[in-house]
Amino acid sequence: MQNRNHQNLKAEFMQELLRQAKLTFNLALSVTAASAMMTLGGVGLLYFNKVSEARLTAGGGALATITSVQLAKQTKEDLLEIIEKAEE
Repeated sequence: MQNRNHQNLKAEFMQELLRQAKLTFNLALSVTAASAMMTLGGVGLLYFNKVSEARLTAGGGALATITSVQLAKQTKEDLLEIIEKAEE
C-alpha cells in the first residue's frame, strides 16, 4: 500500500514538473517573439537614422532573447535531472 502511494505521489510530482516545463517553454517562446519584434523595430529605427534608439532597442531585444533561451535550457536540464533521479 505504501509503495502504491509513493508511486502515485511520484506520478503527480512528474505531472507537475511537466506542466511547469511547458509553461516555462511557452514563456520563453513568447519572450523570444517579443524580443524579435524589438530587434526588428531597432532595424527600422536604424533605417530612419535614429541610431541611438536603434542600438537601445536592438540591444534590449538581443538580451531578452539570450535570457529566455537560457531559461528554457536550464528548465529542460533541471527536468531531465529530476526524471533521472526519479528512475533510480
